[in-house]
Amino acid sequence: MSESKFDQYFLELEEAERLVAYRTRDAVREAVGGNAKVSETTKWNYPAWVYAGKRGNMCSIMGANGYVRLQFFRGAELPEAESRLEGTGKGMRHLKVWCDGEFPSEGIRGLVLDAIELHGGQ
Repeated sequence: MSESKFDQYFLELEEAERLVAYRTRDAVREAVGGNAKVSETTKWNYPAWVYAGKRGNMCSIMGANGYVRLQFFRGAELPEAESRLEGTGKGMRHLKVWCDGEFPSEGIRGLVLDAIELHGGQ
């Protein structure tokens, strides 16, 4: 996936959300590292990361009003999901990364690493 598709989505966001989206993307990329089983793509027009194999949709970034949502497709299955993520329903959970708050780089890193482990590990 070319970076330009991510950038194209981010450029449509308001400035504050755009800056948080870029930081969120960078935090996810850092956590993914060189894991060859995780790839960047766009899903439903949103920047996303996919783990190779069945049920591979891992996480995506979605801009909102005053925050960016980092969505985990299997978030309900992540360890301590109820204390770390928001949402209800069968699977999807999200982390709200507020534009006017402290950036949760370690929290994002931990969630992404847990999601990788859930999908099959390194």
